[in-house]
Amino acid sequence: MTNSVTSATYIRNLSYSLRRKLSDFLDPQDSWKDVIVSIRKPNGEFRYSQHHVRRFEGLVAQGRSPTVELLNDWGTTNSTVGELVAILKSHNLLAAASVLLPGTTCKTSIMEIINPPAAEATRLLEELETQPSPVSSTLQTQILLESNEAGHTDFSTFVYNELMKITGNFDDRPMSDGGSRLGEGGFGTVYKALLNGNPIAVKKLNPMDDVSLDELRVQFNQEIQTLKVLKHENLVDLVGFSCDGQHPCLVYAFMANGSLLDRLACLEDSPPLFWRQRCLIAEGTARGLEYLHTNHHIHRDVKSANILLDEDLVAKVSDFGLTRASAKQTSTTMITERIVGTRAYMAPEALRGEITPKSDVFSFGVVLLEILSGLSPADENREPQFLMDFRYDIDDEDEELTLEDFLDKKMRDWELSQVESVYTLACNCLHERKNRRPVIKQVLSELKEVVKMISLDFQA
Repeated sequence: MTNSVTSATYIRNLSYSLRRKLSDFLDPQDSWKDVIVSIRKPNGEFRYSQHHVRRFEGLVAQGRSPTVELLNDWGTTNSTVGELVAILKSHNLLAAASVLLPGTTCKTSIMEIINPPAAEATRLLEELETQPSPVSSTLQTQILLESNEAGHTDFSTFVYNELMKITGNFDDRPMSDGGSRLGEGGFGTVYKALLNGNPIAVKKLNPMDDVSLDELRVQFNQEIQTLKVLKHENLVDLVGFSCDGQHPCLVYAFMANGSLLDRLACLEDSPPLFWRQRCLIAEGTARGLEYLHTNHHIHRDVKSANILLDEDLVAKVSDFGLTRASAKQTSTTMITERIVGTRAYMAPEALRGEITPKSDVFSFGVVLLEILSGLSPADENREPQFLMDFRYDIDDEDEELTLEDFLDKKMRDWELSQVESVYTLACNCLHERKNRRPVIKQVLSELKEVVKMISLDFQA
């Protein structure tokens, strides 16, 4: 509580609600930058470089508060509220200072000497550019937010050693060979385990050649923060997480039918999906994506491997480590320097670093082609290699490939007019120009019509 905070209180012990209140004062007009350039190490050196400032700036595009994350990171040291308040007062950020220590309205002259006022911020940032960058500090993953204030009480926290025990020490042998491994997921390996007699899926995140441990923890945090606020029938169910061991782990409800990618390939001799089942899966996926977009989130890695199927073949969109949210709660285009995603599904603008809901629509267009054809999204031994490029041959009258030739030979009960509707929708989603693509709400509407037609035929 606010009245229990004193100058000697460690910043790491501030409640989440207080950090959010501070962010309301410091996030607008980037006032947090005045604070960050004033933070010093015990030896007097600047704690944060311009590199760090840019990393915190990048959090805005993810829908996260740079103020909250700065406090999380700075709080890993023995910094105190008194130090923070002195900095706030030195920059005349008195309203923010009063959030921590009500009644503190006068400036501390000594801090004006140690920490120059806001007018000096730009100059200091320029000076930081010329200094050697210190070792990059890991942005602490603050998962255990005070549950009542953070708005979630559903997630469980697991001890890493306990997850090791129930997965057989993360037994990497496939399930078919008596092991625990279900497969490879985004940024990690997924294992099956039993928790209180119920099956669960445990994803152990692993550093890779192009993904550092810091980045991995950001993905881990992003997944939890996204699923903390977004709940829907067509999004995967997160049970809990572990962050006390060698690897961060995420624990999900077990999906009995695996991924759409595996089911289309009839992995482990699973039966082929009927046309009606495929269209219901497409509709469910579109529902999940519409929910994401309506709530101002962009998935950024829509693909059949990230569409999981429960025991009733209900589609669940998964893997939110790359998801971006808009800080201003809008779904406009954002720009990123780091290009992420899966090449076989990526829209042209995504390859340029643009982040937009229409990129998810493009990726979903590839998924629709997978549903129609049963083919993999990319194959080096195939011409064309990318599935998205087959549409040029189908639409070219000089080519021999027809839509009927393109359809999955294992699929039964399809009707040509319905297939044509889904194919046309896929092509619209795959338009090179994003402004020509439908929004996900339109995509869902068209899929609903196809499912309605199938249901009428089924009843007849």
